[in-house]
Parts: sequence; C-alpha cells; structure tokens
Amino acid sequence: MNEKPLSIASLLMALSGGAVDVQAQTCTPTPVTPYIYSDGAWNMTATAAINIGNRIGLGPQPVNGGSWSWSGCGTAGSSREQFVSPGASCTATAVHTNGCGAQTTQSFAITAYPNYNTNPIPPNASGMHSNAVQLAAKIRLGTNIGNTMEAWGCNTPSETCWGNPVVSAAYLKLVKDSGFDAIRIPVSWDQYADQVTGKINDAWLNRVKQVVQQAVDNGLYVIVNIHWDGGWLERNINEASKVAVNAKQKAYWEQIATHLRDFDEHVLFASANEPEARTAEEIAVLDSFHQTFVNAVRSTGGRNAHRVLVIQAPLTDIDRAFNDWHAMPSDTVAGRQMAEVHYYPWSFTNQPEDADYSQVFCYWGNGHHSTTDTYRNSTREEEAYTDAQFAKMKEKFADQGIPVVLGEFAAVLRPETVCTDMPMHRASRAYYAQHVAKSALAHGMLPFYWEIGMNPGLLFDRGTPAVGDPQIYDGLLAGAGKAIALSTAPNSWTLSGGASNTSSASNMALTLTQAGATAGYTFANPVDWHRATLKVVLRFDETFVSNRRGGIDPILQFYTYRSNWAASQFKCWTADKVLVPNQDTEFTCSAFNMPKALGVGIQFAGTAGSVTIQRASIRFAR
Repeated sequence: MNEKPLSIASLLMALSGGAVDVQAQTCTPTPVTPYIYSDGAWNMTATAAINIGNRIGLGPQPVNGGSWSWSGCGTAGSSREQFVSPGASCTATAVHTNGCGAQTTQSFAITAYPNYNTNPIPPNASGMHSNAVQLAAKIRLGTNIGNTMEAWGCNTPSETCWGNPVVSAAYLKLVKDSGFDAIRIPVSWDQYADQVTGKINDAWLNRVKQVVQQAVDNGLYVIVNIHWDGGWLERNINEASKVAVNAKQKAYWEQIATHLRDFDEHVLFASANEPEARTAEEIAVLDSFHQTFVNAVRSTGGRNAHRVLVIQAPLTDIDRAFNDWHAMPSDTVAGRQMAEVHYYPWSFTNQPEDADYSQVFCYWGNGHHSTTDTYRNSTREEEAYTDAQFAKMKEKFADQGIPVVLGEFAAVLRPETVCTDMPMHRASRAYYAQHVAKSALAHGMLPFYWEIGMNPGLLFDRGTPAVGDPQIYDGLLAGAGKAIALSTAPNSWTLSGGASNTSSASNMALTLTQAGATAGYTFANPVDWHRATLKVVLRFDETFVSNRRGGIDPILQFYTYRSNWAASQFKCWTADKVLVPNQDTEFTCSAFNMPKALGVGIQFAGTAGSVTIQRASIRFAR
C-alpha cells in the first residue's frame, strides 16, 4: 500500500464523518473600488449625474483577475469597463467573481436629467436693444431681496421661512419710488426640484415669475440668480463633481430661462452667488459651470439669445477676480455679459466678535471715528482702500467694456454693548454705504445694497412697507448721485444771532433765543432745485413743543438763496403738524425751483426751545 501525506480534506472527513466544502470556508470576496469616467477623467465614485444623451463610463477595479457581469443602465456582457448613455436615471450593478468563486456586488447610481430645452425658439431682439454697457448706464442704484426667495433648509421650503413676509407688489413699488433702479433677487431652486429628474416645481417657477413681473411692472431692472441653494454648486467646485454639477446647472437654467424668456432687457440672469473657487484648478471648473449657464440660456432662444448675463468671480472676491480669473465665458452674442463681485471689509461689516487678528470695528471713514470709543475705530480698509480695490475692477473689466455688478455690500448694525457710541456707529454705516455706492459708480460698477428686511441688515420694512433705516437710505441715494446728504455733524450748520450752538457729540443742535432764528447749510457745489425735494428730520425738546401748542402754531419755514443773496425763496411754511417731544419729526419741501442755489436754511417761528438736526437730504427726481 502506498502511503501519502494525509490531506487536510481527508483529515476533516475523518473528523466529521462526511465531505466539507473547503473552498467555501477559505475563499474571501475581493474588494471592489468603483470608478466612473466622464469629461475625460476617471473619478473614484459610485454616483454620477449627467444629462440624457451624454456618454458615461463605469470601470470598477480590480483591473486583473476574476470575471465581471453587469445589469442595468444599458450595461451587458463581461467587460469590466462599460460605456453607456442612459435614457433615464438608473442603477447599474456590477458583480465581480474572483478566482476562488467569491462574489462582490457594486452598484452605480446614475442620475440622468432630461433635456429641458424642449421648445427653443428663434432669437428675438425686440426689447433687447441695450448691450451690457448701455444697460449698465441705466442702473445707478440697486438693492437685494435678501433672506427671502433664497431661504433654505426649512422643513417646508418657502419664501417666508426665514421670517420675512411674502414679496409684495407694494414693496417693489416702494423700492422704485424710493429712487432705486434695480433689484437683485437671490433664489433657491434645488429644494423645489425633483432630485431624480431635476424638474423644478411649476408652482415655484410661477411664483418667481410673478415676483419678477411685479418688479418689472414697477420699472425696476431685475437680476435673478441661483443663490447658495444648499451649496450644490458653490461647495462642489472640483473635478470629481464637475460633470454632475454641470448637468444640474444645465437642467435648472434651461427651465428658468425658458420660464422667464419673454421678459425684455429689464431682466438679467446670474449664474451663481459666491462660488468657492480658490485654486487655478477650481477656477477652471467654475469656468465650466459658467459656460454651461451661458450655453443653456442662449439655447432656449427668443429674447434669451440677447439677454445680458452676469458672471460671478471666484468667491466674488475682488483680488481673486483681478489676479486669478482670466476669462469670461464664450458667447454667441458680443457685449452681453457683466462680471460680479461683492464687497465686505470684514472687521467693519461682518466680523461677529473680537479675534486675534482684529477687534470688531464700529466706526468707519473720515470724520466718522469715535472720540469716546477709540478702540473700535477702523484702522484699515477705509476710503482709499475701497477706491483702490474698485480701480482694479475698472482696469480689468469696465475699461474692457464689461460692466461689474457690485452684487452685495452692507455693514451690520451692531448692538450698543459692542459699539458704545451708537450715533456715530449708525452714521458710519450710512457713510460707508454712501462712499461705496459713489466709488463703485465712479469705477464702472453697479452698486446693489444687501438688505434682509430686518435688523441687523434693515433697509426696507417690507411688511408696512416703508423705509426702515432712513440714514442708510439717505447715504445710498447720496452716493448714487440721486440726493445730497447734508452733514448734520456738530457745528456743520451756520446759526443766526437768534440761536446758540448746543451741538451734541454726534448731531448739530441749537437753542432758539429769538423769533426768526435760522440755521443754514452751505452746499459744496451749487444745486439746481428743479425736481428736487428737501427732507429734514428734526427732534424738539418739551419747551419747543409746548411753546407751539404741540405743533398747532407755526413751526418753521425753509429757504434757499443764490450768490450774495441776489435771489432767494422762502417756501413750505409749516404749522398744524403734530409734534412729540424728543421724537423724530420729518419735514419735506418740494416747492423750490431756484437754479444754482448756494445753500438752504430753516427759519423758526417762536423763541423758546432747542432743536437737534437729525438728518437732512435733498433728493432729485430721476
């Protein structure tokens, strides 16, 4: 008998009394790594989004050993690499069987967005006569409907879920009547869309269209964008996400552009909000998103073939736009694009609390530093810095025929626990708004103030609706050349002998000593009063109010004059106006028509009481 070594199988048979499948006990499945090929590169992922008709590759690894079988999404056969063009969203399944028979299953989830450019029409240039430069000349001041149509992350998505009321026609009329030319409407779309098909809810498309229509009906130019929107674009600027984001960008903009296609040149589209691209590689990916936007809008035809489109710089940052961003998207029509940046000098505008790199600044700009809270006076990024930054945008874009939308700028209103000199803090914010608007226009940029309908970013009270922060409002109008903001700083008005100077730390104040006392303000340059309205906000003490029987008796009269008093006008005699002690009271006068006026003044009836000049401005009708 020939003796042989006892095999493990024989030993097990002897011990167990029967046959054992040793392979099943020792064969381990091979790990599979998913890869998807798109846009010229393999990416390690098991999910992808594409547009229907686009080709995609599925190439799981290991490359060698074992065998493969496939099902779903048009896959078939035993080739490890599968190239397919799904006609709908689907799941492909790969099964890898290794050399000892163990199997590993890998699924690929493919989202395939349909073509939403379902009814392209021929180009239509009617109502689209202005190119970007010509259109920019019609916009001197804009604002934002912030924290409303873009409100995101609530259990039930809605424009009111961040606390603002629904956007009303009355509010949009107020914006136009208040002297604004344009409004930027940040919009969220992703939460209103089917994540499998990319279809945006019709009710939301219609609601956005309704708001746009109300704005246009009131004569406003309108910018509609895809805002942060949960970050699906702005937080995914990389090669691995490039195809998926471009697919969604195409699907969404085909729908938005088609739905808003019939509006004339009053409506502009903006690709994104503040895309987070920092490196050259990320900026190249961002450029592809912008190109997809332009292509999608233009492909729908009609007026969209000529519409002005707004393209966001990386992070909408001025330095990155100037140094690192090198190309606007290619286009089928020339001169119909604008660039977009935002401007927030951080420590003054948004910094939430003191940090190692800087304390919070409360007071900004020449003549607006506090004498009592000096620690919080701004030490950088004031007027000269602002002008230098905006000059970069003029050099790179505006001088090349590309207007720049300054899509956002503002400074939050901080509490008195942080900014102890609150009158100066409020004045600084208004001065910042004024200087930024003025400098932006001087450098070929279109200023759009960021406001959220409530403090700490209030401009308009949308519920009433009414101007919510008159100081910011006056500053913006003055910066846009639509008004003259008369200084109310201490000692900035000239008093007649019938009044004594009792200025406070932040405002011009006077005490009346005889009837007919006056306070006059001299203009830096002569003013043409045609189609202009003087607005003065005053605060009176108890003596003043009582002396005039609460406002029943005559209160004041306004006047203006030419050089050497060669001509003068006294207008708007005021009486029968309810006065409340130590409360702001607004007076207006639109009766002047004097050309080349050198100054304006207030003449008071009665002798007793003190007056504080809170705000004063001259608004010009445009």
